[in-house]
Amino acid sequence: DLPETLQARLLSKTVKGKVRQILTSMTDPLRFPSEEIVDLYSQRWEIELGYREMKQSLLDSRYTLRSKTPEMIEQELWGVLLGYNLLRYQMLEMSRHCPGIYPCEMSFTACTWAIL
Repeated sequence: DLPETLQARLLSKTVKGKVRQILTSMTDPLRFPSEEIVDLYSQRWEIELGYREMKQSLLDSRYTLRSKTPEMIEQELWGVLLGYNLLRYQMLEMSRHCPGIYPCEMSFTACTWAIL
């Protein structure tokens, strides 16, 4: 039941001298301004990196949680989120002592070992 054609819009924005291009089905430029869409996409990418950090670093690349009951699974997930946010806070604090380095530029894994 897919249509034969699909209307799309190519968005471009230069960020730090590099051209970023995003193809989107949100074609109304008044409702979806180009610059905002490109900026939101970069924020979305940061969220994806956060998920990867949680899965690979905090959960040690395991595909399943250890808990067996719904209540304990919820507790385990809250623990992972708490640990992730504590590490991110530590990265923020560490970046304050390194002028010109943003927290997102620091190594998540290195900060994990720094607080252990």
